[in-house]
Amino acid sequence: MLAALLVLLAARPLTSERRALTLRRGREMVAAVSVDAPRVVRAACPHDCPDTCAMLVTVGPDGRAVEVRGNPDQPVTAGFLCGKVSDYLERVYAADRLLHPLLRTGPKGSGQFRRASWDEALDAVAAGLRSAIDRHGGESVLPYSYLGTMGLLQNNSMSGRVMNALGATELVRTICADAGIAGTTITQGASPEVDPERWPNARYVLCWGWNPLSTAPHLWRLVLAARRGGAKLVVIDPFRSRTARLADEHIAPVPGTDGALALGMMRALLDADLVDQAWCRAHTTGFDELLERLRSRSVADHVAPCGVDEATVRRVAAEFARSQPSLLRLGVGAQRHQGAPMAYRTISCLPALAGSWRHDGGGFSYLPVATARLISRTALARPDLRTRPARRINMSRLGDVLTDPVLDPPVAALVCWNANPAQAAPDQSRVLAGLRREDLFTVVAEQFLTDTARHADVVLPATSQLEHLDAVGSWGHHYLTWNEPAIAPVGEAKPNTEIFRLVAARLGLDDPCFAETDEQMMASLFAGAPGGITLDALRHRGFVKIDLGQGSLPHALGRFGTRDGRLALSAPELIERGVDPLPHFDPPVEVLDADLAARFPLALLTPKLHLFLNSTFANQRHQRRAHPAPFVVLHPADAAERGLDDGERVRVFNDRGAFVAALRVCDDTRAGVAVAPTGWWCRDHEDGPGAQATTSQRLTALGAAPVFNDNRVQVERA
Repeated sequence: MLAALLVLLAARPLTSERRALTLRRGREMVAAVSVDAPRVVRAACPHDCPDTCAMLVTVGPDGRAVEVRGNPDQPVTAGFLCGKVSDYLERVYAADRLLHPLLRTGPKGSGQFRRASWDEALDAVAAGLRSAIDRHGGESVLPYSYLGTMGLLQNNSMSGRVMNALGATELVRTICADAGIAGTTITQGASPEVDPERWPNARYVLCWGWNPLSTAPHLWRLVLAARRGGAKLVVIDPFRSRTARLADEHIAPVPGTDGALALGMMRALLDADLVDQAWCRAHTTGFDELLERLRSRSVADHVAPCGVDEATVRRVAAEFARSQPSLLRLGVGAQRHQGAPMAYRTISCLPALAGSWRHDGGGFSYLPVATARLISRTALARPDLRTRPARRINMSRLGDVLTDPVLDPPVAALVCWNANPAQAAPDQSRVLAGLRREDLFTVVAEQFLTDTARHADVVLPATSQLEHLDAVGSWGHHYLTWNEPAIAPVGEAKPNTEIFRLVAARLGLDDPCFAETDEQMMASLFAGAPGGITLDALRHRGFVKIDLGQGSLPHALGRFGTRDGRLALSAPELIERGVDPLPHFDPPVEVLDADLAARFPLALLTPKLHLFLNSTFANQRHQRRAHPAPFVVLHPADAAERGLDDGERVRVFNDRGAFVAALRVCDDTRAGVAVAPTGWWCRDHEDGPGAQATTSQRLTALGAAPVFNDNRVQVERA
């Protein structure tokens, strides 16, 4: 019966009233067929994690989900869920879940709201957006969203259509991995990386700026499989993460010096006569130019900024070349500083010189850019609805944008979904000041009253993954995963797609695309079977592998995604952008600034927590038991120098802002580096904002990405 309902929805455009009636009847139909026995529904974890787990949801006779578990048939995610999602039903049925629309009654940020009907809330949304547009034009409306859900539909499909039709400002979404993508695609284009299912064949695994035990436990399982087969695991990270604690070796460079370390390792390969000259001459461009660059400085000179001894660099480089297959897996942690794009470009050259691409399980992995681009969601957002080019604003400059007195036009309306910028955006104090503007009309679609939602004029309740249709790609493996709605929306929550359909109707947007159902949009996305994937096959099995046809040895014979199919050790196109075409060390701005270090002697890192995903899950009972309160880690030498003891409350500050946290003193961090994990909401910081209050809004030259870890601070007793 549910299938019949979906066919009906797809058959013709519906008015909002008829759609509501049809959906209500559909729920009644689902309830009618649910009384016999529990159902098991295929689902996908939607969160901003490379693992993208295939899930199975058991729904009881009363229509309530009673169990969420991993799908054991999925080869990568292998039937178990991480500590963040294993209690997902607590999130779906949480006592503090937003179940009804809310209208603000108190000061912004106070969390004072009253319940409203959907009609009343939609009227308020339409009035606020019309007012902004009438006064300042469509570009005064700023959308703000990211990967609160990675779904092809619920991420930015109908929402994108509405923003394009309004002529809203275009949000440049580069807050996470774009610095690294900019660098690695210069070197190898949009190419298949080493398929994670081949990782167990590796005999040397170099995890660089990556903590998979906390941020990708299913990919960590594949690293462990390689280790059981005899692989050595080496972790490069300034902080001793959970992964680093279990590694065979941990190397802790000065933050932001990764590019220099990679150059030193390449020079060490050259000195030891371990460079795979035959493969490089056959499948790269600029090989001789790179050799000349490497020979211009010694290993010691290359790695001088890193704080890593020369003997270690020479040994690890030699092991990486000799222990084939060798795999270098980059994470996002090393790309949050000014020189990150060039660092990632440089690091991605190392496996080529070592000959790693020749071997099954060897080579380089970062993000599967090639598979992600095969099924594009851009068309779903209908950019053709715009009548002129859009103003573009980078999401990491939100603080400046909201507080700029001369920005023309000003941001008069903010529409936020799938994100919590009040907690996650850099220069947090400035972001909060902007969100508190009384002349800023703010709409937030959310599942909980987050820091950002507390500053909204209108809050609209959004569905969880169990309550809507979607398909979810992965930025860690090569599978696309189906998500069937398992239960009716809890309370009055609605999918993002439906929320923006209703907003479009209230604003009088009458293009037929605003009446398309989720089923119709999904059908258009898979029209033509991109990558050989059909909608029927995806729905039937629950997941389908995206096969790019390059097998277990994707680049043994070159075939990179560059213009000439060769790995670009030299990239002449960079010259036009004023950038050195060869791999080089592009230093961080603050970390190596001696004058700044005299005032703020500690480099600050702000990594993710083990059981939070950015700020998601920070309000849940199980996760909060593990991470009850904010803390900052200092090396014993740094604590002693300041007369500070473990457990004290300390103030961490610079010219941009400050935060207060409990001090942990241990040698998990190197001297001169403070570590303050992020994710707690503002309400968990008794004395104000969190660690992002100290981070800058600076962007990288390549990739226009933020530089969270290019940051200097001082620490004192609170």
